This record gives sequence, C-alpha cells and structure tokens, in this order.
Amino acid sequence: MPNKNDILIAIKNLDIFLKIPELKGAIVRSNANGQPYFFTGGFTMVFQLTKNLKKWAFRVWYIGFNQQKERFHIISNYLKSQNLSYFADFIYDEKGLLVNGELVDTIRMEWLDGDLLKDYIEKNLNNKKKLQDLADRFMLMCEYLHKHNISHGDLQHGNILVDNNDNIKLIDYDSVCVPAIEGKEELITGLRGYQHPSRFKSANKASLKADYFSELIIYLSLCGLAENPLLWYKFKLKSTEVLLFSEEDFTNLQKSEIYKDLSNLTSKIIKVLLNICTDYLNKPSYLDLKPFQSYLDPAELIQSCEIYGKEIPLPKPEIVDFHVLKGEISIGEFIDIYWSTRNAYRCDILINNGYKTIRYENVGIYGNKKFLISELKGNMNIYLVTFDMNQKESITRNIIVKEKISNYPIQNENVSNKSGEEKPYSSTLGDKLWMGIVVAFAYLLIGAVVLIIGGLILESTIGKNDSNILIYKIFGNICFIGFPIIGFIQGFKSEK
Repeated sequence: MPNKNDILIAIKNLDIFLKIPELKGAIVRSNANGQPYFFTGGFTMVFQLTKNLKKWAFRVWYIGFNQQKERFHIISNYLKSQNLSYFADFIYDEKGLLVNGELVDTIRMEWLDGDLLKDYIEKNLNNKKKLQDLADRFMLMCEYLHKHNISHGDLQHGNILVDNNDNIKLIDYDSVCVPAIEGKEELITGLRGYQHPSRFKSANKASLKADYFSELIIYLSLCGLAENPLLWYKFKLKSTEVLLFSEEDFTNLQKSEIYKDLSNLTSKIIKVLLNICTDYLNKPSYLDLKPFQSYLDPAELIQSCEIYGKEIPLPKPEIVDFHVLKGEISIGEFIDIYWSTRNAYRCDILINNGYKTIRYENVGIYGNKKFLISELKGNMNIYLVTFDMNQKESITRNIIVKEKISNYPIQNENVSNKSGEEKPYSSTLGDKLWMGIVVAFAYLLIGAVVLIIGGLILESTIGKNDSNILIYKIFGNICFIGFPIIGFIQGFKSEK
C-alpha cells in the first residue's frame, strides 16, 4: 500500500493521477499553508474535493486489509437497502488514483457539513436542553441501528457529526458490521476511552454487539455534561481523545474521579446509567452485553437496583419522538406512524377516524408501523399512550391528521369539507345524455335563426334563381342537422 506522503503527492496533482471520470477537473481543498487539507479516519486519508460546486469526501487507503472491495460492496448495498438517514451513500471506485506507479482503490461520498460531536458540545455547553435533546436523538439512533441490524464498530467523537439541523450523521464506515459481515475478521477496535476492555485483549470477530458499550459511554457523557458543563473544563475534553471516561477509569470505575463527580449529580437517570456501566464492566466480554436501553425498561431497572442493593425510584415514561409522514390523509391510503419512548413499560396507539376509536396495544416502546385508513370522517386523531411499571397510563400525546379531499366519484349530492370546498362531482351516463339532448335542441334553435337570417341576406343580394335555391338547401341542412349534432356532442362532454 502507498504511504501518506505518496498519497499527498498524487492529490496535489489530481489532473494527472486521478482516474475517476466523474471527478475529473475536481479541486482539492487546501489549508493555510497551501497543502491539501485532510484528516485520517480508520485506515484512510480523507480529502475534500469540489467539482461543479458539489463537495465530495475522497478517501484513500494507506493501510490495506483482506477482502476490502467485497466488504465495502456488502456494506454499501446493505445501507442502501435500509435507507437510514444516519449514513451517507458512498461509491467504491476501483483503481481510482495512481499513487507512486500503483493504481489504488478509493471511496467517494457526498461531503457532510456540520460539527463533529465535541465541537457541537462545546458550542452548546451552556444549553442544557440542546445537549439533552442531542442525547435523546443519539439514543433514538442507537435503537434504529439495533432494529436494522447495524453496528458502526467505532462510535466516538470523531465519527459522529451533527448537521445544521441538529441531525446526527455517522462517518467512517471501515468498521461497520451488517449481518453478512458478522463473524468475519474485525478490522478496527475503536478508541480505548469508548470501548469495553475485553475488545482489546484478543483478536475478535465483527459483531452487531460491538457498539453497546460505546453507546452507553456517549449517552452517559452527554447526560453528564448537560447536568454539569463544568466537567468539560475539569477533564480538559477539548484536547483529549475521550469523552469524560478514560481507559484507566474502566479498571476501577467506582474509584475514578468521573464516577464520583457523576454520582454527586441529582439526576436519577445518571445514577441508573452508572449502575449499568458498572454491570457492563463486570462482564468478561463485550459480547455478553445488552443494549443499555433495555436496562431502562422498568423490569430491568428493578433488577439492576436489586443487584446493587439500592433503591432508585423508577423514572417516569417520556415520549422522545412521535410523528407521522403525512399531514393529510384520504380513504384508502396508508399512514406511517413513528414513535420512540424512554422508561416506558408499554405503549399503545389509538386512532380515531371520526367514526370510532381503534386501539392497538403493546406496539413496543419504539418503532414504526403502517396503518390502512379504510374509513375517515373529518380530521383523524392519533394518540400514543405510555404506561409505567404499574400499568398506569402515564403520558398521552396526540397528533391531528387532516382529511384530504379525494377524487372518488360521488353521485346525487355535493359534499363539502370543513373548509367549505366542494368535492368534485362526476356526472352519470343519464346526466350526459340528457345534457346532450338539451344542448342539441338549443343549437337547433340557433340553426333556425341563422337559416332565416342567411336566406334573407341571399335573397337581397343575389335574388331568386336555381343556384341560390341550391345554396339555401345546403345551408339549411347544415343548420338543421349539423348544428344539433355539434350541440349534442358539446352537451354530452360537459360536466353537470
């Protein structure tokens, strides 16, 4: 494989060494010294190229690995099939760059603008709601990755981006594991301040469980910084490669400085998360872990409290996300409902279609589901109901979906919606025939008038003769036959 210096030389001379037709003429971003701007991620150097105002992340490997091409084709195809917004589409280009006489494979993807995780935290350090919202969105992302059988494999501050709309994006896919890769050689084990110690003790296989520990560390760190932003300065997080926890903290967590600082906070959920982290570190392998979200189910929380002999009040259920993709709906259409909760024991969805309320019980504490709307009268109300450990309704949230006026044929009457607009009327065959006859009769009368006026004009200008009488007969046929036919066609085509 080429070294970094060789790659830099090739990047400086893209017009000669770049072999991807779609990127021919691209310009590389430079730093203040005029050298190509880049950062390293996984086994690659990442450059920013611009072609026709579109920015690309251009990745070149300086360390190769087995089955590189096959692996990335599997990852690319699987991520496209799952269509999650957390990932960017990428293109694997074989022999994309000539480096020191060797054609090497490259990857390009659309450049994602935004702040890396630490930069976003620093910008919003004194905005507790922003940081807590980020933590909630991060947990929701983790749940979706689990549901779609994806692990990133190297979750850490350098691989998490927050865009201008506060949406989370993941970058650097060398370590991604999907079902077809699980059990193959693990390429990257991640940063030590984010990973379970067992991940570095022996050669491991790629696993869909690889993110469980780092997910907890990131979520707990975000909650901790939201509660006490001074931790950012105390542990000098701006210049470190960790996020609150270091590798040394994991050797004896309860004796660590960060454990003491977090334990002193009043947040109950942070105390629960610290218990989960202690439980994680008592496991011999990261493959023995369960997602931390499962511990937040009340039954698991009780078990966790019993293990450590502590009484921790169960946090109340919260609705993290609840939305639909359509703001209007009509009969016969499907509506997609998405929801995510925290600390809920059970969730129900209720749909009131104007005629009755249908209840769907135990739909899960998060997920998405399609519902066919077979009946609808006016606006539709959709309710998400959460239950606590005692099976008592805790929080209910409502979404109103407006009735969309459909174009179904409606006979006998015009029906108005609530805004006063009328639904389109579709005429029957009898209506069309009757209208054709009425208009044909009207055209017949018009033809008679035209014939009389035309006869008077002919008689006054030409006089009476055989040719005049012939013209008059032809004109009469047009008026008494042609006009009614035209009138019938016009009436038949018209809508009532």
